[in-house]
Amino acid sequence: MSSFANISQLTERIQSITAGLQLVIPELIIAGTILFSLVVELFLHTKTEKFTTSWRYFTVQIPLLLAVSLSFQRSELALTGSFASGLFDVNVGSNALNTLILSIGFLLILMNQIHKKPLSFEELIGFLSILLGALFVPLSVSALSLFLSIEFMSMGTYVLVSLRKEAARASLPYVLFGLGSSALFIYGISLLYGLTGTLDLMSVDFSRGISVADPYLRGLALGLFAVGLLFKMSWAPFHPWNPDVMENLPASWMTWISTAPKLAIAFVGIRILPVLPVSYANELAVLGILTLLVGNLGALGQNKTKRLLAYSSIAHGGFMAMAWFFQPLQALDAVLFYGFLYSIASLLVFYLIDESGAEEISSFTGLGSAKPLPSFFLMSGLIALVGLPPAGTFIAKLTYFSLLWSNYEINPAIGILILLFVAIFTTAVSLVYYLKIPFQLYFKKASEKSSIWVELSRWQIYSYGILTAILGLSILFPEAVLNLWK
Repeated sequence: MSSFANISQLTERIQSITAGLQLVIPELIIAGTILFSLVVELFLHTKTEKFTTSWRYFTVQIPLLLAVSLSFQRSELALTGSFASGLFDVNVGSNALNTLILSIGFLLILMNQIHKKPLSFEELIGFLSILLGALFVPLSVSALSLFLSIEFMSMGTYVLVSLRKEAARASLPYVLFGLGSSALFIYGISLLYGLTGTLDLMSVDFSRGISVADPYLRGLALGLFAVGLLFKMSWAPFHPWNPDVMENLPASWMTWISTAPKLAIAFVGIRILPVLPVSYANELAVLGILTLLVGNLGALGQNKTKRLLAYSSIAHGGFMAMAWFFQPLQALDAVLFYGFLYSIASLLVFYLIDESGAEEISSFTGLGSAKPLPSFFLMSGLIALVGLPPAGTFIAKLTYFSLLWSNYEINPAIGILILLFVAIFTTAVSLVYYLKIPFQLYFKKASEKSSIWVELSRWQIYSYGILTAILGLSILFPEAVLNLWK
């Protein structure tokens, strides 16, 4: 009888774990793609590079397209529920965000193929690891599942930043920083568990335990917990790895690391902060102010193109996470709209910069007349990153400013008000360094003929034109853009 009872208990346990898996079919497709790629790679090692690259693109594009379609359907049907014994929770917000992340991933791979970029096995696994981790982070309601999802995302990042020989010196500090932040993160989780008796970040027990805990111990636990999140957002003072690592990456992975992890972590803050019974608005505002200043002022003095963009990505990470000060529904809309347009602008600018091969800003001198179309596309992308019309990011930034002011009126914390003024100031500062390249394009004369952008194909020009059109049309139809993900 005992054996039958044990079998029955095991069956019930398995059913409780697998219940709800139909809700995460898009994420399971990506997980299956990783396993499939590992198996298929065993048969590709003797093939030519052209064949293996084509096959890798095929094996990732088809599952991605299927996952995007199913994720859109899940958002349309508003499917919700928990799975894995409550470790993960599918909700309306995570549905929208995961649809956005999957769409960006598919678009990035498509751009890579259009630009005939090689795709090694390590790059494929690194890309998919970041994607899968970024998809499971918004679903995580347990500190344990959140930690594992972030670590899965981190492993992919470690792979991508270590592939190039010239990046070896920069990647080692990044890996060490990452391991240190993970250690502090898991220590913070253990302290939170000791204070609350639960790992469920959304439970009443968690909120109650935080509210009655010693303020200093509670602050230490939440601070250590925040380190793991802010490291992925490149928030100061956890940003030093960013410029050295990013300037050695190709456009695709530079864009991917700048967008997917930040979108996922931004959503974590939107879910967790309203649950906390105490406010840390001023403390977060100080870090946000520091991040905006470091990113924008650091970019101001850069003359190397990729290093300038790396510093600007720090600033955009700080700007994106300003949504943590909004009401949850407002914050979700703001992150979806801003995150999508920032990703499109990053794809446009990073690929054009990478395709040019120009390390210095001065390399673009006089190209406005010699290469009018690529120059126009690059200027449009840079204007979008600033947040000026006619790009839709103008509306996104105005929305952030207005929501920050509205929430300051609800919660009059002095840190939020200062953050608003600093955000406006640093946006003005960004105008200076982002327009360095357009100044070289249109107001400087080249002393000799340049070889930049001489090999752009028709399809590459079309891809840049489509991205530019999206940025322009989004200011006319912002609701249409937002409704894509909702």
